[in-house]
Amino acid sequence: MTRTLGVLIFPDFQILDIAGPVAAFEIAARYVPGAYEIKVMARIPGPVASSSRALMVAEPLTDAPLDTLMIVGGDGSRTAALCAHTADWIRAASGRARRTTSVCSGAYLLARAGLLDGRRVTTHWERCADLARRYRKVRVEPDRIFVRDGDFWTSAGITAGIDLALALIADDLGEDIARAVARQLVVYYRRPGGQSQFSALVEMGGRGGRFATLLDWMRERLAEPLGVEKLADKAAMSPRHFARRVRPS
Repeated sequence: MTRTLGVLIFPDFQILDIAGPVAAFEIAARYVPGAYEIKVMARIPGPVASSSRALMVAEPLTDAPLDTLMIVGGDGSRTAALCAHTADWIRAASGRARRTTSVCSGAYLLARAGLLDGRRVTTHWERCADLARRYRKVRVEPDRIFVRDGDFWTSAGITAGIDLALALIADDLGEDIARAVARQLVVYYRRPGGQSQFSALVEMGGRGGRFATLLDWMRERLAEPLGVEKLADKAAMSPRHFARRVRPS
């Protein structure tokens, strides 16, 4: 059984939003030949420039049923979401698809099409508050790497698209195949923690650079338990003083 994955891109899309998931599905198809057929589509077919200006060639939008509809994100997502033709196509394509997914800020396009009303979703941690403000009927879960709500799957930012793809592959082909794909990609099969760990690190890093070395050390050990005492020792502070310094003001 071949499952058709239709990926929608638009000007200023984030190239890793598509490259990561597509690589995962490509590798899965090596283990299970014929498992996936990948179609990259855009409202205006042909070369489409990503936010990095690297080009990807897209096919025209299709009316044929897709197994999985995937909407990527990027700097151009909110502009693309305003296109009525695109929103109409997304609604129709989603209605024909077995499941509908988004990576990063691709959630804006699904929300604009009215497909996320009342649903639990996530997006890049920097955009969670904005998505919730713009689309009040959408239930945004800011700490999740990906969220499944029925036949709708949404992921956090950029590399989280790989986590989403692995979950979709596990749903289709089983966990053994998904784990094998993760090993080939040299990524966690199940990433430890949520995405708030990354926003918290960025926030700490903006406080005068005092914790820059500590943050680098922490990023290399996100899978380990990092208690206050261990962090304070690494920062050459007492636990009490360290806790005071990093507590949100």
